[in-house]
Amino acid sequence: MDYGTEISKEELERLVEKAKADLQATLDKMTPEEREQAELKAQKMIEEDEAKMQRLLDEAAKIASKSGAAEKPKFCSNCGAKAGDGKFCEYCGSPLRKTDD
Repeated sequence: MDYGTEISKEELERLVEKAKADLQATLDKMTPEEREQAELKAQKMIEEDEAKMQRLLDEAAKIASKSGAAEKPKFCSNCGAKAGDGKFCEYCGSPLRKTDD
C-alpha cells in the first residue's frame, strides 16, 4: 500500500473489515494452545514496543533538557540590555552567563 495516497473513509472501513475477517478466519483455524501462544507473543511485542517508546521519550527529554540549559541568555544579568551574539554584553562588558530555565 502506498501510504502517501489518500483513501476515502469508506475504503478505509472496507480495509478494516477485511482485516478483521482475515484475523477471525486465522483464529478459527487455531487450536486453543496456538491461540494462547499467539496472544502471549502479541503481548510480548506490545510490551517491547512500549519499552522502546519510553526509551525514546526519555532520550528526547534528556536532549531537550540539555539544549534548554545551554541556551544563551536573552538579556544581560548585569545591566538588562538585550544580549548580543558574543560572550560579553555589548553595553556593559559583563560576561553573559548561560541560563538554567
